[in-house]
Amino acid sequence: MIRAMHALTAEPWAIRPDYLHVMAGIAGMDREARAANAETEGETWRKRDLAAIVGAFAGPTVRRMDGARYAMMTDAGVAILPVFGPIFPRANMMTEYSGGTSVAMLQNDYRLAQEAKDIHAIMLLMDTPGGAVSGINAFADVVYRGRSSKFTLAHVSGAAASAGYWIAASANEIATDKTGILGSIGVVAAIPKQVQPDGSGEVVIEVVSSNAPNKRPDPTTDEGLTEIRTMLDALEAQFISDVARARGTTPTNVKQQFGAGGVCIGPEAVARGMADKVQSYDASYSQLAKMASNRKRAAALK
Repeated sequence: MIRAMHALTAEPWAIRPDYLHVMAGIAGMDREARAANAETEGETWRKRDLAAIVGAFAGPTVRRMDGARYAMMTDAGVAILPVFGPIFPRANMMTEYSGGTSVAMLQNDYRLAQEAKDIHAIMLLMDTPGGAVSGINAFADVVYRGRSSKFTLAHVSGAAASAGYWIAASANEIATDKTGILGSIGVVAAIPKQVQPDGSGEVVIEVVSSNAPNKRPDPTTDEGLTEIRTMLDALEAQFISDVARARGTTPTNVKQQFGAGGVCIGPEAVARGMADKVQSYDASYSQLAKMASNRKRAAALK
């Protein structure tokens, strides 16, 4: 478990704080337990859930987009990109075992949807506690640019927290279920510091070179804590700036009205300007299907 936590705390996270410990538990499982978890929480159930959700309203012809890892497409011309579970920079063991999402693959799916001539609208289907900071700003920029060419709606079916909200905010609109969880804007780092021997009786002592005292800041000292928080504040500032830009507001308003690191539930999120409307998934899909149909007809007339 200690090594698992070291692996997970090697970089800053934009995630609900309780979820790091969930992932550490998964990382600490033996191989057989991980395989069982992958079956119950991971890719198999992701495919079943997505097929059930999308197929219920899009019809039996829904299918995986050619070349895509996650994205589904419908005959109506709507691409649906699920953003489920914790978000990682790239596909890895934890992505599969936790039922998470690779932002690199998600970005590729979004690019494919943008390039596909038979896709006229895009839905980001959100149910995520957030994830690693790495790659999130870049993907948020891709969505923000892409929304001008193909309307992109983020629908929050469960949660769009932290890195998930960073992504969702970059869409043209955010729709949320009545019980959708939005926000958790901020960045966290869990810095390990060994104070007792581990199970083998060993204590790891790190020695840093003379001219790099900030390479391993000590979180138990004022100087070390300041160094760590300076880095986290810089990442948070980018997070807030991206949200403000995409939502058409100011960083000050985001700080004051968007939960201050906490989360807001559907109707309150709309009232605060964090989302645009409360509606069901089928209403969001119907909105995009109608829009795609209109754009398809307009393209045919050119």
